[in-house]
Amino acid sequence: MSHLFQLDTVKYVCCCGSLKPICNVYFCRHCLRLRCHYCVSHEVDSHYCGNCSENMPSAEAKQKRNRCGTCYDCPSCKQTLSIRATTIQVPLEDEPEKLVAKKLYYLACGFCRWTSRDAGLPDSQNTSGPWAEPENPLAQQIIEISDYFRMLAIREKNSKDKKFVQKSKYLAAGRHGVAHLLPRRYPVSVPEEMSKPLPTPLYLAPTEGMEDLPELSDDVYEDELIIPKVTSLTQRLRQLETQPRETSKLLPTHKQLLVKRSLRCRVCERNISKPEYSPVSIKFKIQLNAYFHVPQIRLMTPLNEPLVPGRKARIVLRLANPTQFPTAIRFLPFSFVPLQKDGSTDKRALDAGKFDPTRESSTDHSLPSHTLTPTTSITFITPSMTGGGTLGSGESTQIMKEIHVLPRRSERFSQNCDVIPPADEIVLPPRDETSDFDDFAETPDFNDDPKLVPWRKANKAAVYLDVIRQLTDGSEPPVLGITIEYDYVNTIVALESKGVQEPQKVRLQAHLLIALDRIPS
Repeated sequence: MSHLFQLDTVKYVCCCGSLKPICNVYFCRHCLRLRCHYCVSHEVDSHYCGNCSENMPSAEAKQKRNRCGTCYDCPSCKQTLSIRATTIQVPLEDEPEKLVAKKLYYLACGFCRWTSRDAGLPDSQNTSGPWAEPENPLAQQIIEISDYFRMLAIREKNSKDKKFVQKSKYLAAGRHGVAHLLPRRYPVSVPEEMSKPLPTPLYLAPTEGMEDLPELSDDVYEDELIIPKVTSLTQRLRQLETQPRETSKLLPTHKQLLVKRSLRCRVCERNISKPEYSPVSIKFKIQLNAYFHVPQIRLMTPLNEPLVPGRKARIVLRLANPTQFPTAIRFLPFSFVPLQKDGSTDKRALDAGKFDPTRESSTDHSLPSHTLTPTTSITFITPSMTGGGTLGSGESTQIMKEIHVLPRRSERFSQNCDVIPPADEIVLPPRDETSDFDDFAETPDFNDDPKLVPWRKANKAAVYLDVIRQLTDGSEPPVLGITIEYDYVNTIVALESKGVQEPQKVRLQAHLLIALDRIPS
């Protein structure tokens, strides 16, 4: 459960160079690499309402403007409105002197006590309404301007297609979804009409600046301002059509639809996360989170005293094996190697800058405008790291494909502590879910050195590590960068092969940055 307690303490370096906790990183079983949400493509599977769980296809959701037809949000506090019933006495049509009870329904908010009666809406005889909705007074203008620019796009498309091949005059219109408008409004696909100018909408006029602004009336300064009767900026932005200034003009809005999305690796284009189609189901068909495949590392105890530059200190890390196969973990110095656009390696292991552990990610989201081509920083195992062998053509192809597909994240981080890696590997048994509930579960004896592994339980173990702070400015927080090398059993190879094949055992690396000044939870 280290991913639930130390989001800001231990961060993994993704293949694109971003820093994320292990709960926000995915592991592609085909590429055998870490993927963050920058390295995956997001695809919308279905739309549904979070209140009534109504599921609808994308076409119907687009037609309803991504709004639910039966659920409403409170215009005052954005909570879901509930339907309340009341009874009134009304006379009968045949016998006016006789009164009978009649049920009426209205909307009410259980949080801020706003009701549809506050907006002057009459009660409805049905539970489904209808209740008045805010209408955009400029709706007709928006439709005409939108149709005008669609026709311009169709005409430009037809003029380009005419240079190469004679195509159907309704082909381009079908692509833009305005084929039903052509014979009635603007016959732009007809050859004789191509040279005629399109009629400009009446509302499409250039904006004109004003030299002198009109002065404010004296009522702005003299009239008494009643704060509870004036809408806030948030309430006005929730109703962009009318933007009411008084709270009495707030109207209920239809609830925004939610989406279920699937994530796909940008390099191999395989799914790494795919939920169930049903909106009431919380299960996943495919869920390749990194904490199911990558060893979890957690800072177990804080430092007893501040780190002094040039002196050695000892920390305690807790390791956990989340897979169903045993693994051996080896600690190495931090060796994250960025690659440039041309494929050449950079001698620097880290970009210049600072690491801020308090933020979820130090990624600079604003890309500079003068950037011509995006580059990426990826991690690979060199022959010197693995102890022999050469970089195969498949690995080289994978690297070059990642360079051209993945964007580079210019993270601002730096590590100012070095680790003294132990010579021995730490072997962790496979995960056993029953051992988490059994305090007397037997742990296999691995003949560990007590100076290295002081504690074990099931698939978890504690490790002593010696760190040395670099001779830098002591005002910066201590950040330790380490690289772990572990065994991973790839079962996807056996599943995709037609014949009987055993799972493939590979040796992978993961790069981490640990903020040593954090107090473990």
